[in-house]
Amino acid sequence: MKLNEKRMVNDIRLLALDMINNAGSGHPGIALGCAPILYTLFTYHLKFDLERKTWCNRDRFVMSAGHGSALLYATQFYCMDDFEIDELKSYRKIASPTSGHPEYDLNHRIEMTTGPLGQGLATAVGMAIGEKYLASTFNRKKNKIFDYKVYCLCSDGDLMEGISYEAASLAGNLNLDNLIVLYDCNEVCADGNTDKTFIDDISDRFSSMNWEVLHVKNGNSVGDISNAIEKAKKGKRPVIIKIDTIIGEYSKYAGTSKVHSGVLEEEDLNNIRTVLKGEKAFTYSESDRNNLLKFIKEGTEDYYREWYSEYEMYIANSTDSEKDAINMIIENESISLDLSAVIDTSKIFEDKTMRDINYQIMNVIGTFLPNFTGGSADLFCSTKTYLKGKKEFSINDYSGRNIYFGVREHAMAAIANGLALSNIRPFLSTFLTFSDYMKPAIRLSAMMNLPITYIFSHDSIRVGEDGPTHQPIEQLGMLRSIPNFTVYRPCDYKELIGSWTSILKEGKPAALILPRGHNETMKYTSPNKVMRGGYIISEVKTRLDLIIIATGSEVELAMSIKEELLKNYIEARVVSMPNMNLFLKQDKDYQEQVLPTGYRRMVIELSNDANWYRFISSDDDFIGINKFGKSGSAEDIMTYFELDISDIIIKIKNNL
Repeated sequence: MKLNEKRMVNDIRLLALDMINNAGSGHPGIALGCAPILYTLFTYHLKFDLERKTWCNRDRFVMSAGHGSALLYATQFYCMDDFEIDELKSYRKIASPTSGHPEYDLNHRIEMTTGPLGQGLATAVGMAIGEKYLASTFNRKKNKIFDYKVYCLCSDGDLMEGISYEAASLAGNLNLDNLIVLYDCNEVCADGNTDKTFIDDISDRFSSMNWEVLHVKNGNSVGDISNAIEKAKKGKRPVIIKIDTIIGEYSKYAGTSKVHSGVLEEEDLNNIRTVLKGEKAFTYSESDRNNLLKFIKEGTEDYYREWYSEYEMYIANSTDSEKDAINMIIENESISLDLSAVIDTSKIFEDKTMRDINYQIMNVIGTFLPNFTGGSADLFCSTKTYLKGKKEFSINDYSGRNIYFGVREHAMAAIANGLALSNIRPFLSTFLTFSDYMKPAIRLSAMMNLPITYIFSHDSIRVGEDGPTHQPIEQLGMLRSIPNFTVYRPCDYKELIGSWTSILKEGKPAALILPRGHNETMKYTSPNKVMRGGYIISEVKTRLDLIIIATGSEVELAMSIKEELLKNYIEARVVSMPNMNLFLKQDKDYQEQVLPTGYRRMVIELSNDANWYRFISSDDDFIGINKFGKSGSAEDIMTYFELDISDIIIKIKNNL
């Protein structure tokens, strides 16, 4: 079938411009400049099934240049019939599926939430790692279940962001030949020409990172773009295709920053419509679109059928456990694992650090869950999150479940988003203070509700000699303030088991906060009560003078303070609150039972988290730290900041 490609590309351009004009905002420049790129990819190269949008072996496309959302929706409408015309008209309106930047929605084939530049490219690296892991773990010589490609459209702005180079460097090191990046090179950004800030030789830079670099000089040539993509699909390394485009082509502001964002002037829009031979707003050539839809249907209808034959053969030759494992991946099943039932607590290293105990627990989880995979930002040796016997993910073995991310915290977090979007249950680890590097990607994981576990160790000023740069102060408050993100800070191995059980059951993004050192096991802590968020671990004998709320290592401190207060005839209830968010979700009766109204409450936590003021009434009731730490031993630091037992007792007595 011969396609009227010029008409089709121009229809997509005009639909995107109409969306932007109707919304009163958007980014017309990329819509005009990049339409041939998306048209070519969607028409000739993407492997997908029109009916089964979540098919596990579909090619992934990530719009890293998320400001080009109008172009993406217009292309999907025109090529795949994924949107209704009324949904295009509701672009950027409240509750519309055509939001201002793409938001994760597999029902509309939006593979991830993008907008913060660089995130999409780094997450695409994670998706490519995910495919390599799945293919190496599950494929057999006679049955290929996973063999998809990951495509990403990025802009000059994406490549200015440091995260893109963190991720690209790792991708080259891992030789991810299933990753193809389409680089919209128009040399213009929001504030003007890129030569003001960005003169990198992209070809040399990516070549130095073991990428294959291709160049398309005419960004309007569907044929040239298609030939480059075809060559890239046969590549033996990750490929970046540099495509020269003109931002805002056909606008009177073409090639300038004036067309990057905003709404085109009416005269300019009308002139573009005339040049592109368009009709009135939101119209298009129905016959050409119908021809295209038929062409794409015929070109893609065998993909799923052929795959399903492979899958049936795979299942027919699999054991029950093998069937369960692959179906868990394919169907993205939720995980329910009662760790209390499978962990022999008599073998827990109670005298070891919480990091060592967590190592034991994680290795039990890794035994039961084949998609429990992750790594560290060059800190396996300190965070102790290595899965023993599960090999290392490398160019020589993509089935390894331990990923060495290198000193790349930001990329690590974004790559984990890509792993989670590949139906893998990733974990990451680094020091709590370095969570600052990861915040943008963590925020996206919360938006997309991805089941990622962030393990942050070295959780307070007790880190000691490394000094204030490594001693977290504000990070707990930052993490707890992220919507749809939950933070666990267990006080002993029992609460740690309960935290992991809850994390696996909930299947949501979560942080697990661990100390550097050893925590004593509390007598009345409970794995099951972690699900409540907070609970009483030590009650008063005769009267309730004070309620002490504490988390993590400070629970042990609170118990010691309770004993000292008793010598002064002050009786205190101690409440462990490993998860503040979960406690706040409990019914009011339970909250009142644990923290009854009318009684003095105090919080002990080595942070400055303002969230605690939900439970207390004044600064005097918060025993924490609101200054940067010092370099010294843990004991000397606690004394220096008047956070040792004797000083805390004086504060409490003075404030009762």
